[in-house]
Amino acid sequence: MVQDYLCQFTDSTPSPRRSPSVISNSLLPRTMKIFRKYFKPQRYLMNLVIGGTTLIVSLGAYYSYQLVRHVMLESLQQNAFLEVEQGVDEIDRWLATLKVHIETLANTTVVKSMDWSSAEPYLKTEVLRFNDVYAIAIAQADGQRQVIGGKPANVKDREYFQKAMAGQTNVSDPLISRAAKIPTISVATPIRRGFDTTSPPIGEIHNLVRLDRIAYVVDSLHYGDNSYAFALDSKGQVIAHPNSELMFTSEQPSANLLKSADKSLTAIAQQMVSQQEGIKLFPVDGTWKYVAYLPLKEANWSVALVIPRENIESQLRSLDVIALVIVGLTGAMIVVLWQVQAREQGQLKKSNELLEQRVAERTAKLSTTLDQLQQSQLRLVQNEKMSALGSLVAGVAHEINNPVNFISGNISHANEYARDLLQLLQLYQKHYPHPHPEVSDCADTIDIDFLAEDLLKILTSMRMGANRIQQIVLSLRNFSRLDQAEVKPVDIHEGIGSTLLILQHRCKANSQRPAIEIIKEYSPLPLVECYAGQLNQVFMNILSNALDALEERENQSHAATLQQSPSTIRITTHQQSRDRIAVCISDNGLGMTPEVQQRIFDPFFTTKSVGKGTGMGMSISYQIVTAKHQGQIWCESFLGEGTKFWVEIPIKQAASLVTQGVAQN
Repeated sequence: MVQDYLCQFTDSTPSPRRSPSVISNSLLPRTMKIFRKYFKPQRYLMNLVIGGTTLIVSLGAYYSYQLVRHVMLESLQQNAFLEVEQGVDEIDRWLATLKVHIETLANTTVVKSMDWSSAEPYLKTEVLRFNDVYAIAIAQADGQRQVIGGKPANVKDREYFQKAMAGQTNVSDPLISRAAKIPTISVATPIRRGFDTTSPPIGEIHNLVRLDRIAYVVDSLHYGDNSYAFALDSKGQVIAHPNSELMFTSEQPSANLLKSADKSLTAIAQQMVSQQEGIKLFPVDGTWKYVAYLPLKEANWSVALVIPRENIESQLRSLDVIALVIVGLTGAMIVVLWQVQAREQGQLKKSNELLEQRVAERTAKLSTTLDQLQQSQLRLVQNEKMSALGSLVAGVAHEINNPVNFISGNISHANEYARDLLQLLQLYQKHYPHPHPEVSDCADTIDIDFLAEDLLKILTSMRMGANRIQQIVLSLRNFSRLDQAEVKPVDIHEGIGSTLLILQHRCKANSQRPAIEIIKEYSPLPLVECYAGQLNQVFMNILSNALDALEERENQSHAATLQQSPSTIRITTHQQSRDRIAVCISDNGLGMTPEVQQRIFDPFFTTKSVGKGTGMGMSISYQIVTAKHQGQIWCESFLGEGTKFWVEIPIKQAASLVTQGVAQN
């Protein structure tokens, strides 16, 4: 256009002469007008602002996405590592029990005597107490060994004997037993003449243990499909592996992964033998897999869990999908903005209205996506909380169970020995009715008749106490339900009972109030398919809130009022219909206002003071009942009349829900 305009001044048509200043003054304004028409600086400035803002926001969003993805991946890897840690802890506890057992035997009088004819009957009874121990042996200082059920042999060349004679209690690497000719491990400890641990050993005692327990624990470690675990000893040899060709047998030694032709396996074995721990990606069997490995504390062994990469990273797909949706929405918004800038001024208003409508739709989608992210976060918090709680409860239960079993098993022997001694005492009294005066004085001093009668009562009381502790341990394990992470038929009454046992200490009477009465109105219920551990948490949250409400009532009431109307919690169960059951938990606390009832299931809402409540308990309970079990939970409460919580769930879960729950677990 500028060229066409300038051509008017070079046309052959005669024109009047103009001075250069006149031509310049008339050409410049028209040229600037054309330039402003076709080259608008405002448009390019706006495009530059939009493009720069889009670039900055995109980079920020990409960085945030990568950061969140990295944090979630680390969390998922930590969950896989915890699976290995549980297996290692179980093997360590088992080996520690074997060490304590063999050290206890080494300090008995019959073993210190080094007389095999006296020690053999006693050691036979000890073998019967441990399923994994099939023989116990005593070796002299020169290595000559006597063993139950086997022939004498010399074990001076065995490493466990050498360490024991050096004063160490140790666990050997797997070896072929000279007594039974089968793969075995030995737990050995020195025998000393006295109780001085610095004195030189006069021999050693060791037990012969099958490898079945180790193989069972290692085989039970899984993290999704196609995952497997294996264990190596201090030299890199396989102790347990799903591939039987690599296993240790009497015909062939176990494979040594330090000498494997596969460089990845060699690298893994080097990390494990050097007692390192971690989780890393390795190319195993032709595909990339995560390998989580951790050393034992009680032996120079390590356990590794091989997990296909998709088992961990597949849980990030939802985050990737959300990121793609956001990128798509952002791209669509950019296109809309560019289209708005390209349109004529006359269509600007209509375009703005269309843009606002689209932005509203995108905002609604983003809001929905944000809600889904919050729900996913809530589920992750719930799973981590239940996993940590279950691991803690199961660990405490296991640690208590070992000494209780030891006490319970020895009470029977103590009771039998006491009866034998009392019978012998009665025979002495019968055949020697007139003992020496010094004996008579001692019998009168200690009141021998009362002692004989009360000793058996004490042993009976000790047995009852041990049984009571075992019942508490069983209730703790039932509450945690670590072995029932998927949908299984369970007894609802048993879960409520386990929860009440855990909260029993809060119901006992004290100097300020009488005991809180628990009223159970149970109806016969069928077994209910559910996530037992998570449903137990719902009961725990409701009962804890009820106890908090009753404590608030007691703080605001007089002692006379509490005596006339004591605090009570009533638990009612019944079958609502052919396919649903209902549980009602009510208290006679102060009740709630309608405003509080409307927000009782909102995340982070709490009426408790700072530091006493997070506001997540009832929100998590609502998610467990409605989303995980397709049930209903609601509240009925009036000020001054108490509160009722109703939980209603199906007796059988839908097949799709069971499949979904298995996939999530």
